[in-house]
Amino acid sequence: MKTFINKIAGFLRRNKNELRLFWKYAILAKLHLWKYNSRKVILLRLDLIGDCTMFTSAAKAIRDFYHDREMTVVCLSSAKAVFESLGIFDRIICADFKPHDIDYKKLIALIADLRTDKYDILLQPQISKYPLADILGAAIKCNKRIAIETKPGNSGEHWVRMVNFLYDTFIPYPRDARSEFDYYGAFVRGLGIPEYKTTVPYLPYGEQHFIEGDYYVLYPGGSLSQKFWPAERFAQIANYIYEKTGLLGVILGVASEQWVSDRLKAHLNPLVTMCMVDLTGRTSVSDIIDIIGNAQFVVSNDTSGVHIACATNTPSVANVGGWLFGRFLPYHIEEVKPSDTLPLVAYTEMPCFYCNWDWSIVGQRNAECLRRLQQGEPSECIDKISYEQMRELVDQIIDEKEL
Repeated sequence: MKTFINKIAGFLRRNKNELRLFWKYAILAKLHLWKYNSRKVILLRLDLIGDCTMFTSAAKAIRDFYHDREMTVVCLSSAKAVFESLGIFDRIICADFKPHDIDYKKLIALIADLRTDKYDILLQPQISKYPLADILGAAIKCNKRIAIETKPGNSGEHWVRMVNFLYDTFIPYPRDARSEFDYYGAFVRGLGIPEYKTTVPYLPYGEQHFIEGDYYVLYPGGSLSQKFWPAERFAQIANYIYEKTGLLGVILGVASEQWVSDRLKAHLNPLVTMCMVDLTGRTSVSDIIDIIGNAQFVVSNDTSGVHIACATNTPSVANVGGWLFGRFLPYHIEEVKPSDTLPLVAYTEMPCFYCNWDWSIVGQRNAECLRRLQQGEPSECIDKISYEQMRELVDQIIDEKEL
């Protein structure tokens, strides 16, 4: 009993602000007994660029299903360009902060903006949502809230159980699913499109204005340093690609990843350095979509670059660790066309695969990997991916494209 009370007390301390806001609007939502005069639909997709890119084909299917209605999407400002590129939504509303690090002043302003309109249906397709999604789901004025069941993770079990009453309809997720695409498929079919099959992500792109001639892209950074394949091996790949093809290389990433790009460049052969363009931190997401869309191929960590590559039908090679193996990469698509270009994936299986980024599980299975994660170093399953593995996949693309 004491342990249970301590858990509840800890939950209340950690979620004090979230709880206050959620209950403030959830109570108002449930006390509102009459219907709003609206046919509008609002979709919540509060996730990172790569996840939103993977969702693009499902988003298009949902938009087609509600083709006769005005439709709004709420996303993180970092992912706005993904939904703008799609060009299918009537309005895009952005949260200008991270879902796990809420700026409450900005959140209050966002809620005030959202509450100026009324909707018939709210859609929540994110299986691992943060509490932010439930707060906004409660605050938005709507007649019906439809969500896929939540898997605890980004929201704790106590939070998930507490907020479930808010939603009018839950779409069950397939228990045997591993891929994020499987969850998207379940959600779309649950809305009333039983024939829907998942397809590759899709992003239109335009002409890029940064590089002249043919080039390929390197994406040596990402959201977590523990997912970074060693920079010196990226440099080995770059040296090899130049030796074999003479192609210009382009390094992409956000400004905070400049140290990774600098480390990569420090290991390049002098001639290759002269044929490498470093655009780290110098491009918008829209620019990145255009640059990747016009590239010959992409070599990347498990990050947004590889998903954008697939969405623009650009060949790509990515290294993948075992923490959530199969959920984001490798892809599992139900309907693949001959013209589709899926990412090629390098990995090294280990007994500690499927740790789910749970450090207590990692510590039980692999003490060395836990030390690496705590120090911000590449996880052991990433470090064990060899240069030869990645080079073999790069060769496959070079040969197929006859570069």
